[in-house]
Amino acid sequence: MSARMQVSLSDDRGTATLAFLDGSGVEGTIAFTLEQLSELIASLGTVRSAMVETLPPPPIEGVPVVPVLRTNWAVQPEALSEGSLIAFQHPAYGPVGLALAPEDSRRVAQALTRHQAMMHPSTGGTGRPS
Repeated sequence: MSARMQVSLSDDRGTATLAFLDGSGVEGTIAFTLEQLSELIASLGTVRSAMVETLPPPPIEGVPVVPVLRTNWAVQPEALSEGSLIAFQHPAYGPVGLALAPEDSRRVAQALTRHQAMMHPSTGGTGRPS
């Protein structure tokens, strides 16, 4: 089933337009400013989150991921899990974060250390993948 809509960006990159296509059952277009589009994305994310709330998280192994290569990010304590929060500005979704329990934080730190050693062996790492 294909989406029967199309989103396009204005030439000045100031607005996005959602156009309903033939067969969608809806006619017309809706123009969004950056702020309005961000609110829509956040609302859709909230609804999607509720829809998958009772489902187990799907596996991540082998799933294609588009990396965010240029962003602002921060690591800070996360009180609920007593772990760490990795937060960053995602260009498509806005601010997002991943809360890690203490053991997961240790595993990430170890994996990052191994990855750094693989990429820069002069730092004295083992050179083994994670």
